[in-house]
Amino acid sequence: MELKKNKLIADAIEIAVKAHHGGTRKGGDNLPYIIHPIEVALTLQKNEMSDAIIAAGLLHDTLEDTYITVDDLMDEFGEKITNLVIGASEELENRENTSWEQRKEYTVKHLKNVDLDIKYIACADKLSNIRSMIRDHDKIGDDLWERFNRGYDKQKWYYENLVISLKELEDLNMYEQFKEAVYYLFGKTEIGINNKD
Repeated sequence: MELKKNKLIADAIEIAVKAHHGGTRKGGDNLPYIIHPIEVALTLQKNEMSDAIIAAGLLHDTLEDTYITVDDLMDEFGEKITNLVIGASEELENRENTSWEQRKEYTVKHLKNVDLDIKYIACADKLSNIRSMIRDHDKIGDDLWERFNRGYDKQKWYYENLVISLKELEDLNMYEQFKEAVYYLFGKTEIGINNKD
């Protein structure tokens, strides 16, 4: 499958490729970072999202991880896409000085209450992340957890709670894939994806 060919998507790809140039994914293969936003965009496209949501998926990490600013996005893509990217970013004052636990608790709570369009991007993002984790875990086993700021137990808590926060998307294929990926990597628990509340 390849991404749609239109000016909006092409412009978003171009900006994302430039912004993430030289970056690599966390993991042993040192894959170019751009693979992640492309995978996010492909997942959104496969789940029949709008071009604006797909473009925001391509750009979703630019504000957190690159030199791109809100003004840059506004100038290039306008208010709607910029707001989607902002909504999908970890909007937290003093982020650099906030603990991992506080940031992830914020994300879990934030995603319960955001618009569906932002939940779509977040779900595709988290699905891409956990697929990468599964690929690495299949190769190196539990040594995977050494790569993260927090190990297995905290990652398990985070991903199980993301499944709960995104439950509103349960009719979508990408949500089911995400839930199954969490089950595959961490196992099913009463607190996590078994929770029907």
